[in-house]
Amino acid sequence: MKTVRRILGAQMAVTVGAVLLVLAMGGESRAAWSALIGGAIGFSTAYVYARRMFATRGEEPGELVKAQYRAEFYKLAFTIVLFATTFTFYRDIAALPLFLTYAATLMVYWAALLFA
Repeated sequence: MKTVRRILGAQMAVTVGAVLLVLAMGGESRAAWSALIGGAIGFSTAYVYARRMFATRGEEPGELVKAQYRAEFYKLAFTIVLFATTFTFYRDIAALPLFLTYAATLMVYWAALLFA
């Protein structure tokens, strides 16, 4: 669970860094909010995945694989719902900061693998 907290913390830090970068580059508040939303989608779906995965009590490989698929399904479904909600209710979204920050939060997994 310690590794999960580190990954979530790193994703939050990447999100804050992206928002500050957008603001430092003279970006408008719309772009900063979009970056924040993109990062929030990234780390909140990672949290959903972790909660579902660690809810499994089984030790057998088959049960762990099922839990992996189930957790990934919930993460994907939650990601779709969050993006759909964002595009439905926040019409003034700046797509580039949204998707770049979301992608940056996903790259935290790759960095975690390199330093694990």
